[in-house]
Amino acid sequence: MGTKIAVALGIMLILSVSGSSWYIDRLLDQISVLKGNQLALENSIQQQNDAIAEHLAKAVQLQEQNNKLSAQNQETAREVNKLRSTFANHDLDALALAKPGLIEIKINKAVKRLKADFEKISDPKQFEKDEKSSDS
Repeated sequence: MGTKIAVALGIMLILSVSGSSWYIDRLLDQISVLKGNQLALENSIQQQNDAIAEHLAKAVQLQEQNNKLSAQNQETAREVNKLRSTFANHDLDALALAKPGLIEIKINKAVKRLKADFEKISDPKQFEKDEKSSDS
């Protein structure tokens, strides 16, 4: 009877050791899968952080350009107001009738300046030039 108990206990010991070994192997496999997932998530998080930083830098750059354009707009508005007050103080009709050559020369010069200014502010590549100079 003692040998039967010893054999039964031996079989139970072998079964528990093999079951524990299988369970440990399964846990180790799960750990390796989880570590792989962790690395993938860390890489994804890093890429997203880099993208966020890039977007924030672009937003700052766009804000600076917006501020620059707002300042130019304000300056242009001041110039328009100054010209309106100048024109309000002068009777150009009478001057044009009295001295048409003088008015023609002044208008031609003003139109050339206006054309150059319009070409400058309507150039679609004006911000690309700023980006290239700030990238260097």
